[in-house]
Amino acid sequence: MPEGGRCLIGVDVGTTAVKSVAVDERCELLAEARLPLNLFSPSRGIFTHDAGEIRDKVFESLRLVMRNLEKRRVEAVGVTGQSVSLVLLDESGNPVYPVLSHLDNRADLAAMELENSLGKMGYIGRKLVGNLAWLKKHEPNVFERVSKVLDMKEYVGYLLTGRSSVDKLWFMVEDLERLCLDAGINPSLLGEVMSYSDVLGYVDDKAAERAGLERGVPVVVALGDSLAAMIGSGAVEEGDMVDVAGATEVMAMLVKEKTPHSYPSYISGLNMISISPPLGLIHKWLVEKISPNSDYMAFERLAEDASPGSDGLMFVAQGSKTMKDVEASLVSLSFCHGWNHVARSFFEAVAYELRRVVEIFEQVTKVRRIVSSGGGATRFVTKLKATVVGKPFQIPKIRETAALGAALTAATATGLFKNLAEAASSVKIAETIHGENQPIYDELYRQYLASKNRLGADF
Repeated sequence: MPEGGRCLIGVDVGTTAVKSVAVDERCELLAEARLPLNLFSPSRGIFTHDAGEIRDKVFESLRLVMRNLEKRRVEAVGVTGQSVSLVLLDESGNPVYPVLSHLDNRADLAAMELENSLGKMGYIGRKLVGNLAWLKKHEPNVFERVSKVLDMKEYVGYLLTGRSSVDKLWFMVEDLERLCLDAGINPSLLGEVMSYSDVLGYVDDKAAERAGLERGVPVVVALGDSLAAMIGSGAVEEGDMVDVAGATEVMAMLVKEKTPHSYPSYISGLNMISISPPLGLIHKWLVEKISPNSDYMAFERLAEDASPGSDGLMFVAQGSKTMKDVEASLVSLSFCHGWNHVARSFFEAVAYELRRVVEIFEQVTKVRRIVSSGGGATRFVTKLKATVVGKPFQIPKIRETAALGAALTAATATGLFKNLAEAASSVKIAETIHGENQPIYDELYRQYLASKNRLGADF
């Protein structure tokens, strides 16, 4: 990127926070903002957001970033976010229903019924077509008012430009147009098909006033948050893996091989495989229940007070095949255990899950390196992961890798980089964290897998 007083902004609407970053032409951080986002779950299977809150937090985060940019010129804004999370708008652009989070599973049965008649669908088809079919059946009056159906990142693009769009990648990995038509859903609700390499539009007058941006700044809807995090982590080669410790723990890797569960990454001609369990949401729930004032660092200090293995207590992450929606189980809990053992057993479970995923990924290709980022990537947690997995973890200088990836994608779309690989190569690593020699974790990991198998728990 040429020298000058210029900068790029990236926005990432996650499951529990809105993050914005601004970087200069050398990919050095100039400003950042992180605002909490409510996730509503009044009962099992229901997970929603308030579109109005998302709108307000996006604009507020941009204003906070802009205050620290002095007189730098914003070259472009890139946006990404959780996916598939559907924002339903009427003709005037007003929300008609709570945002259907990617975690919401009320439409699972509708998706299964559709597969019986339309054929097997992938993740995007099940979440998009399944949710719209469910809404059409159970909330027909609401469905009739829907004029635009936007994924989260497209919603942010719409807020900034007034233009609605849909990710071209969706149509590349699934026959979405046919699925929509066969399910009685008009594909035009999704907006114009756009690629990460396209400029969606330009910041309009209304958005400029609310965000503190100049009118006319190009806006690019980047790839989804997992792919954006790849770019923002500097992943460019086969075997590069990322571990983003957010509300969902994004564990993803670049591979040459195309598998039934891979997506094009648009980086160096490689594909991406990924798994994203909601470990961060379990973490949040535990902190809110155990730690005074929901203090994450206090919860972590509790874990540090317990010895490796948590005195026999085993926390098993994810659901059960026999108990729908169960997110975790405690195994071998006794009267001798305290909250410190619960806290440590949770972090150990996260590390065991990461080791398990590494072993799954290495059935495809060897993991070359792991870049760890996100709000949960503290030194204690990262060192524990490195100890259990048996591999060093790299920490990038900019921790909000999805937001950074969105900014770098916008730089590529506007010609400041030749391609995404060149953009990702500008990412800097701050440090490498090595694990300790703790052979006990090999046996504990085997016990964890055995407990997981007994419970029937899996992704």
